[in-house]
Amino acid sequence: MRVRTLFLFLTGDRQAILDLAADRRAVWVGLLFVLSAGFAREYDGQDLLREPWHLLVPVGASLAAASVLFLVACGRLLFRPKKRPPLLTAYRSFLTLFWMTAPLAWLYAIPYERFLSPGSATSANLWTLALVAAWRVALMVRVVSVLTGRKTVSALVLVMTVADAAALTAVFLMPWPVLSGMGGVRQTESESAVSGATMTVACYGLFSAPFWFFCGLNAVLSEKPVWQVPYAPAEATVPTRAVWALAVLSLVIWLPILPWTQAEQQLRSQVERDMNSGRIAEGLDVLSAHAQSDFPPQWEPPPRIGYRASSPPILDVMDVLVVRECAPWVRQCYVNKFGRFVGGVTGFYFGPTRGDELARVVRLLELLPEGPAIVAEHAGRLESLLGRSNVSETTRVRLDALLKLAEVKAAKPGP
Repeated sequence: MRVRTLFLFLTGDRQAILDLAADRRAVWVGLLFVLSAGFAREYDGQDLLREPWHLLVPVGASLAAASVLFLVACGRLLFRPKKRPPLLTAYRSFLTLFWMTAPLAWLYAIPYERFLSPGSATSANLWTLALVAAWRVALMVRVVSVLTGRKTVSALVLVMTVADAAALTAVFLMPWPVLSGMGGVRQTESESAVSGATMTVACYGLFSAPFWFFCGLNAVLSEKPVWQVPYAPAEATVPTRAVWALAVLSLVIWLPILPWTQAEQQLRSQVERDMNSGRIAEGLDVLSAHAQSDFPPQWEPPPRIGYRASSPPILDVMDVLVVRECAPWVRQCYVNKFGRFVGGVTGFYFGPTRGDELARVVRLLELLPEGPAIVAEHAGRLESLLGRSNVSETTRVRLDALLKLAEVKAAKPGP
C-alpha cells in the first residue's frame, strides 16, 4: 500500500479498495488514523489529560458501526456452502476499509470558533459534519459494491439502513437545545442552528426509516453477493514507509498544538467540576481570576440554560453571585443566563413554575440592579404567574410591585 493508494481509495477507486482489503497490515494503519481522528475531534473540546478516554470513543463507535454494517452487507456470504470467505479475514478487510475513511474526520479539526461568530461557527461545524457524513456514506456504498459484487443501488440501501439507524441513535442520545416555541427560552444563534439540524435529521430519519429498512431487507434476501477479494493474493502487499510515516505524523502533529488548547480545556474542566459539585463560590472565583479569553472560545459556563441543564441550579448560582464580587464578564454572563431562565416561566419544560422557585426569582430580581430591566423584558410572562394558585400572596404582591416599577421606568423618557 502506498500513499497514492490511500488517496485513490478516498475517491472510490476500485483497485485501491481491493488493494487495501488484501493488505493484512493496513488495518493497523487504519487504527492509527482513527486515533488521529479522535485528536481532531477533541484536541480543543475535552480535557484530555483528565479524561483521555475521549480519544478512544471513535475507536469504539467505529468498531460498532463497522460490525453492524459488515453483518448487514456481508452476513449472507458467511452462510454460503461454497466459496465462503473466512470470517476473520473478511471482517479484517472490511474493518480496514471502514477505518481508512478516518482521515475525512481531520476536517473536524478546523477551529471555526476562533475566527467566526458563535452562530456562524456552529453552522460551519454542522456543514462540515454533513460533508464528512455524506462522503463516508458514498465511500462505504462503493466499498460494499466492490467487495460483494452488489449493484450500487443495493449497496446504497444497505449502507443507508445502517446510517439512518446510527443517525437516529446519535440524535436521541445527544442533548438538544430547548425549542423556542416549547420551552419559552429564547434561543441563541448556536442553539437555533443545532436544534434546526437536529430536528431535520430526526424527521427525515424517522420518516425514511421504514423505506430503508424494507428496501435493505429486500436487497439482503434477493441478491447473492460474491466476495471479490482473493483469499490468498498472488502478490502480498504491505504499507510502505511513507504510509507508516503519514499515520504516525497524523498523531505526532498534535504534540505542539495540545499545550495551547489543553490549557483552556483544563480551566474549563476545573470550573465545571466545581460548579457541578456544588462548589459554586469556588467556581466563580476561578472564572473571575481569568480573562474570558483564557477559556475555550465561545464556551458557556454551566448551567447551559438553552439545553435545560440543571447542574448547578441557576438560582443557586445567582444566590452566590449577588453577594460575591465577581469579574464583570462573569457577572454579565450569569445575569444573561438568569434573564433567559426568567423568560422561560411559562414553558412546558423550563422556568420557575413552583411557588418556592418564583419566590426566589422575585427576591433575586429585587436584589439585582438589572432586575427591573429583566422584569420589563419578560413582563408578559411574569404577569401570567400572578393568578397561579401555587404562588403565595407575599410573592404575588412583591412581583406585582416589580412589574409596576419596571413599567414606571420604561415610561420615563431617556436622558
